[in-house]
Amino acid sequence: MKFIHSINHSLHNILEKDTGVIFYGEDLDDPYGGAFKASKGLSTKFPSRVISTPISEAAIIGMSGGMSIGGLKPIVEIMFSDFLLLGADQLLNHLVKYDWMYNNQVNCSVTIRTAIGGGRGYGPTHSQSIEPIIASIPGLQIISPCHYHDPGILLENCVFKDQGVTIFCEYKMNYTKSLVDENNCPEGISVKYSNSIFPTAYLSNCEFETPDLSIISHGGNMILVEDLMLELLMEYEVNVNAVFPSVIKPLPISDIITGIKDCSVILVLEESPKNFGWGSEVIAVLHEASILNDKRILRVGAKEQPIPSAVQLEKEILPSKAAVLSLLKEELSI
Repeated sequence: MKFIHSINHSLHNILEKDTGVIFYGEDLDDPYGGAFKASKGLSTKFPSRVISTPISEAAIIGMSGGMSIGGLKPIVEIMFSDFLLLGADQLLNHLVKYDWMYNNQVNCSVTIRTAIGGGRGYGPTHSQSIEPIIASIPGLQIISPCHYHDPGILLENCVFKDQGVTIFCEYKMNYTKSLVDENNCPEGISVKYSNSIFPTAYLSNCEFETPDLSIISHGGNMILVEDLMLELLMEYEVNVNAVFPSVIKPLPISDIITGIKDCSVILVLEESPKNFGWGSEVIAVLHEASILNDKRILRVGAKEQPIPSAVQLEKEILPSKAAVLSLLKEELSI
């Protein structure tokens, strides 16, 4: 199953299971079915509970708080994650604070789906990975599945297991990827999972050997890492583990520690700029846990400049396999 089809299937399932679920956002109605077709067929099947809204992210996000307090289960779609900042006040000063301000007499549980990241030539205001910006908001949960996770199952867990205010990040480059699990891994790669409703995926190209390198990342970066792991094994005989949590805030730190404990070199990879980034937080928390004392730490992220529309220029800004390989050749002497 494709990543996008899993999300669409689960949205159908969620709306069918619970009449209190309201799904709304921009351009969701058939025949368009959303900018990335995640809502295809939904407005036809559930016309009273799938709503296309005016273009106002502040209103879209703000309204979800009132819906949730009133007993509904809103699922919000923000077409591009870059536009989440238009609803920053609603996120920071309203949704995540309602439970606390009203002494837990109200429950605000909202799931906000959004397309994130570059790789499609959409330009500087439609291609950013803004997880580090929103991750600084207290009380917010952020989910970022890769194609080794089933995003539909994760989405259902957000809605039905009362996860509070959740940003559900869907990397655009994942949409056309086929889902992978223990039964259909590429030759040369194996995967295992932590036991959680939001599991961490542990990949290895050396299942029964000690790794030379551990990679910590999330979301659409798996596409790069999967290819990188195979090349490092076949061309350079480098053993690699990769740790991909599906929840990136709060950090599943025990899961991450499990995936890196046997390795002396760690690479933290993110599509957002590395300065003040998600990777910095990962490293800081691992250091506080006294995990990094004898380990070499490497970081890779996007360059600190706007993302161009021209695809070739975009590739120069975003992390690439060539850039990571260049760094590893220097650090690992391969």
